[in-house]
Amino acid sequence: MPTRSSWPESLQRVQAYGLVVIFGAFLALADWSSFLVRRFSLTMDYSYYAQPWYLIAHGNFDPYSTTFPPSFFHSTVQVMMWPLAALWYLWPHAVTLLWLQDAATAGCAALLFIWMCEITAKAINDKNLGAWSVLFPIAGLILLIANPWTLWIDTFDFHPEAVVLLPALLSSHAFWRGHARRGWIWALITLTGGAIAATYVAGIGLTAMFAGRKWRRTGLLLLVLGVGWLFLVSLIGGDQASGVYSNLTKGLHFKTVTTFDFLKTIVEHPSRPISTIWSVRHDIFADVSSGGLIGLFSPWAFGISFLVLFEGSLSGTPTFIQPSVQNNLPLLLLIPFGTVTVCVALAAARQRWKKIGAGLLAVLAVLNVLGWSRVWFPRTEQQWVNTSAATAATLSQTLSMIHPNDEVIASQGVMGPFSFRKWIYALDVGPADGFAIHSKTVWFVITPFDGIETETAISSESQIGQIVNRLHARLVINSNGVYVFKWRPGLHRTSVNFTNEDSIPAWLLETSSASAVTKGPEKQWGIKWAGPSQLLIWGDYWSLVNGKYSASVRLTSNGPVQVRIYDASANALVAKTTISSTGGLNETRTINGVLTNYVTQRAYAGSGLFTEQPVEPKSHDALEILLSIPGTTRAVINSVGLTHLK
Repeated sequence: MPTRSSWPESLQRVQAYGLVVIFGAFLALADWSSFLVRRFSLTMDYSYYAQPWYLIAHGNFDPYSTTFPPSFFHSTVQVMMWPLAALWYLWPHAVTLLWLQDAATAGCAALLFIWMCEITAKAINDKNLGAWSVLFPIAGLILLIANPWTLWIDTFDFHPEAVVLLPALLSSHAFWRGHARRGWIWALITLTGGAIAATYVAGIGLTAMFAGRKWRRTGLLLLVLGVGWLFLVSLIGGDQASGVYSNLTKGLHFKTVTTFDFLKTIVEHPSRPISTIWSVRHDIFADVSSGGLIGLFSPWAFGISFLVLFEGSLSGTPTFIQPSVQNNLPLLLLIPFGTVTVCVALAAARQRWKKIGAGLLAVLAVLNVLGWSRVWFPRTEQQWVNTSAATAATLSQTLSMIHPNDEVIASQGVMGPFSFRKWIYALDVGPADGFAIHSKTVWFVITPFDGIETETAISSESQIGQIVNRLHARLVINSNGVYVFKWRPGLHRTSVNFTNEDSIPAWLLETSSASAVTKGPEKQWGIKWAGPSQLLIWGDYWSLVNGKYSASVRLTSNGPVQVRIYDASANALVAKTTISSTGGLNETRTINGVLTNYVTQRAYAGSGLFTEQPVEPKSHDALEILLSIPGTTRAVINSVGLTHLK
């Protein structure tokens, strides 16, 4: 390997300026991460790592995650989180883990770019290439920086892939440079990342075996080490797939899918992996296309890339193979590196057509990644930031009010910054789930319309009604779409459960013509006419499919009230009636309607060549209950509901 001082001056400048560009990209990414934290755009996935990180830093060396139980160690075996807990004492804030992820991603990009320059320098030194070949590492730099999926992955909470990948790449690079001892040290450090790391080490082994005879023995040993570590992790229960491979193993009655079950299914049912991979072929193409495609076939990029792609595609669902999913970060970084190494190898050949082909491939790869960037970069904020500045300010105020020893049950789309405590739970999978009570004070933080939520707004609003009417929790904050309740459960209360209810509190639907009534007995809470508009209630969107429905309204009125069931998705009226005065009594009135043609919702998939296979939403329409009153009617609406009639 030629020393850097012997490189052409142009290549030295390219490397120096390229590293400055990567550092600038890191600063921009770190600033973006700070913005995400300020907007509370951290979800349940962030909480899974943040809570154990916090607990280890505070002396709990067998931490847990109340987000995804049980023991953190036995569910991941990612022992690297223990030394990383020291970062809490340097900067005890939610952004610290994101900055760590950003730094690791930038470190991987910088190492791969340096490696590209070294490969180019070696080819020039061997007198196979001219100084013009510095264009190849420039192309590689563009492939690394311009890929929108890297930004999307680092935007989605904190995940350990980048932190684990960095020592894996350092190991692979050390073996390439002939520094075997250093390579083994980095390989062992990589294994602290658990099951993910075992895949990376095995991938380094495959890479070395394909790279040439001089590395074949080392590659075999690394492959054995990686596979052996994966089986060891499996033996202690640290590789539970949590439904990742449910499509592959459907109908085989595995309680959880371990490494052994995974391999057994592939061997005994070979048609399953073929059909499963075929079902996500569009996402597979998106994964490898943005980095140049041909880079997958480079020996020094192949091992880790192949295993990551193979594992992800066997999930059979876009949820785990989309290019925006953290599992695929190695593909987005290694394939650009592989593309450059292939181009350099072709350009170094004697045949003129190969030299021309190398240049064309590099140009096409750059144009391709710029196309992906043009389509997907502008959608980043729209996809990942779903809280307004005002909502975030209210959530920040809420966070400052809650003591670290208090328990928090929060909407999963904004719960990340609340994770630094012993007890944090997510309202993420519907109202029927229960939550254990561990603290004298429990806080509910609910944002029905903000954050990337996994439950519907109606479900969240139903939970709010139960918190008020059943638990009698105190409403502390009702501002900017944030509802915060403080609850003292009492000594003998060990859990809280929500039930599926068909109605929601009307006071949550405060509009310009209606004001909330939240004083007095909870059952009397509601909204009352505030003028001047006659439309009293709107904005209650129920996600429903075809069928017959009954809308209910609990109210007190001294005159007629018009009730409509409106299909907001199809812009169509489903049913309408006018109910008479309740004579000052609090009564429930109903209206029936039938939804027959719902609108199929489609997720954005890109355009032209730059498309992926997204996770499609369930087909449903947004039904809305609208209440109108004439100017002479005065009414207080307590609740509205919509029930599916079977």
